Amino acid sequence: MTLSVYMLDSPFNLDKNEIKKAVKAIMNFRTQPEYINSLEIALFHPQIDAQSWNKLLDSRGASKAYQDKIYSEPMVRLLTLKALLIPKFLPDFLIWIQTAPKPDDCWESCRKLQASIVTEYQKNIGGLPCLTRNVKDGIYSLLSRLITKPKSSKSDSTIQHKLRGLVHSKFDIPKLVKATKLLLTQKDGFWSQVYRVSFTKDLADALTQIPDLWEPGIITNYPEEQQKFLTNLQPFWRYPGKTDKNYLSLAQFFEEVEEPHFAAIFYQISTGEVPANIFYSLSRKGNVKKGTLFEMTLIRKKGLLDHIHSALDAGIYFVTENLILIIRRMVIGLLLGTIGLITILLISSLLISLYEKDLQASMDEKIAALEEELKSAQASTTDTNNPETLTEISPENQKLFNRTHEAIKAMITNLTDYINQLPPNTLNSIGIPENVQDNNEYIVLFCVKRRLDLAPSFQYGEIGKYNERWQEFSDAIKEYQKSKGVDTPDGVIDKDGRTQRWLEEDIRNQCLNPHGG
Repeated sequence: MTLSVYMLDSPFNLDKNEIKKAVKAIMNFRTQPEYINSLEIALFHPQIDAQSWNKLLDSRGASKAYQDKIYSEPMVRLLTLKALLIPKFLPDFLIWIQTAPKPDDCWESCRKLQASIVTEYQKNIGGLPCLTRNVKDGIYSLLSRLITKPKSSKSDSTIQHKLRGLVHSKFDIPKLVKATKLLLTQKDGFWSQVYRVSFTKDLADALTQIPDLWEPGIITNYPEEQQKFLTNLQPFWRYPGKTDKNYLSLAQFFEEVEEPHFAAIFYQISTGEVPANIFYSLSRKGNVKKGTLFEMTLIRKKGLLDHIHSALDAGIYFVTENLILIIRRMVIGLLLGTIGLITILLISSLLISLYEKDLQASMDEKIAALEEELKSAQASTTDTNNPETLTEISPENQKLFNRTHEAIKAMITNLTDYINQLPPNTLNSIGIPENVQDNNEYIVLFCVKRRLDLAPSFQYGEIGKYNERWQEFSDAIKEYQKSKGVDTPDGVIDKDGRTQRWLEEDIRNQCLNPHGG
């Protein structure tokens, strides 16, 4: 029997008894292909909406079982069927199961029914398009519930759900996250099959398309629950830097189910930064290019080592500047004449020079010691971080470094005026410590490392000393050159060359202008 036979008129006029028979059979765990196909055909018909399904399912006792918390096997199967046929009911169904006296028994009844449908689904993945569409839309409804902050709720961690007098009071979001994970990872479950086979790909495609969904009407091409989900996400692409802490549960969920690319997006949306372990795992896999994923800029969360480096770097400049100020005041106070003044100035300059060298050497030793002690805390640590594996830079690499260093110095000169005219708080917003915000060399190197996808803790001063450090820096330049369309990248920044110009442009338009690109 083909689909066209059923499309002659409304199924509830033409085949109402067939559909009722299918519901009753599935409720009683008879899942022959003809019953599943009857539901698929009914879902295809545009006149069969949620209200129609509710009326039919209520005639079998669906609403009564839900309100009165009747957890018999037939009722669990009936409400499982309701969640399949009415996508927006899925979150309420999971809450209903989780509040049962024996939720594990309910889960088993639900799983068995899904498994019987999966058998038919697996015969031809494209054979149940309407049921599959509903399952996907139900997952979107479920994800939306994880981020929804109901008006009646007193906190972000509770849901107060009402349906015809039934109240699920203070249902914890973490419990709903757990139930969602179970549903979508359950062996031989229908929802989990669709989630693995096509939902994750569809979500990735949708996230890629969100920046193009500004035009009115385009978003309506999606099913209802997916449309709502994507509509709520659009502002985070339209207004970079916008955050909403209610998406944190969604980020944690995707982290638990080992979908790091989705977890990264929702951590960025919810907290404004991505945990280092997730950020680096995506970088190693090549998912994150120049700090962007699905056209959203990701900001790595700073770890302990980052803060120590920032503090030490800031301390060097702070102590040096204050020492210079003190000595200068002493000189002025001890003026004894022209000869005495010249003598004291020469001595003070010598002392400052010696102190700076000693201080820098001391700080370098402390940084090296801290790197060794805390290397396990940094997710991107490699064998080259061990000083024993480093080799002195070769003459060939030294020449390449010198060319690159000249270009870096030129960049600092070229960007100085731009940096000095930045609006207030710009440097704070991109993570430049306040005590070094007048040091343009620090700022430019910070941005160079960011554009090359190098950790802030990467020591630029070591690339002219060790082959391994130069190679790491050079490889990062090659990847950057490839991203700009260079067919044969050389891993060197030449003074006044195109790589220098690209970096200067990116630093102006992106690193130092976080809302501009």
